[in-house]
Amino acid sequence: MHAKRISKWLSESELKIHLNDQSILQWLLEDGSITQKISADGAFKLEVLQDRIRLASLDDYRAINVFPQPIRVREVRLFKDNKAVVFAKSVIPFLTSRYGYPELGAIGGKPLGELIFQSELFIKQSCKFAKFTFNKKDAVWGRRTNYLVNEYPFSIMEVFL
Repeated sequence: MHAKRISKWLSESELKIHLNDQSILQWLLEDGSITQKISADGAFKLEVLQDRIRLASLDDYRAINVFPQPIRVREVRLFKDNKAVVFAKSVIPFLTSRYGYPELGAIGGKPLGELIFQSELFIKQSCKFAKFTFNKKDAVWGRRTNYLVNEYPFSIMEVFL
């Protein structure tokens, strides 16, 4: 599974200039849990594709303002009624899972949104939007949201399939 960004990152105001489809905007601009949004009217399932310590892309390091280092990368697919609807990639520095919020280091097959939206410790810093190809298919939209938890950074990229 691979999502490749094919446009520059856009702010919310730039996104609204480039995208008029309200159904896509509704997903991209969702402030709540994507897991809950999927679960609201369908059967939710999460598939962990990868969860390991490795080097990330330079773009990932820049997004959370950390120097390149081995970092936890977790990739999952979210399903609604057995159809993949979201590909998500979390980039979590060691110090974030050690000191920021230790539960990030042992999330396993649970949705990350269950942690983020149940604790006031998670502070949304920014959200950017871009077009992606997923598995070399048609262009789709996605977003990258940067968070702080107890002053430690991490990011979540969600590509809406």
